[in-house]
Amino acid sequence: MVTNKKLIIMRGLPGSGKSEKAKQLVEDGIIHSTDNYFVQDGVYKFDENNICRFHDLNLMSSIESMKKGTSPIIIDNTNLISFYCEDYVKNAKMYGYEIVIVEPESPWAFDVDELVKRNVHNTSRDVILAMLKMYEDPEVFKRRLEL
Repeated sequence: MVTNKKLIIMRGLPGSGKSEKAKQLVEDGIIHSTDNYFVQDGVYKFDENNICRFHDLNLMSSIESMKKGTSPIIIDNTNLISFYCEDYVKNAKMYGYEIVIVEPESPWAFDVDELVKRNVHNTSRDVILAMLKMYEDPEVFKRRLEL
């Protein structure tokens, strides 16, 4: 599909550089990140009890951007498996968006020790290791999303 509207789905472990890359790609578009909902008074405070609700809010906000025709729309979440992106992709297709997946490019993208040092949310080594085990192969990821 060739369109002038793009949905860019960032993928990557915490500290892999996805948010920095998103900032480079945003141009006149918008970045939607579930992390933003955890910021209170300028401080990031992760609360596991709100993760599902905040993901839903991020999805709803991105759909509003799609309805407006905003482009590009960037989903800046870890998106470890295709299941996490299904609703974004379904809506993007419905609103006529080209869907682009952006994988980590940093040399440390899968280096657990470096990711622990670089991530800004103090995600622990154990959590990053668990996330790495979940990280779906890029080709499988695209195939499951029918891209």
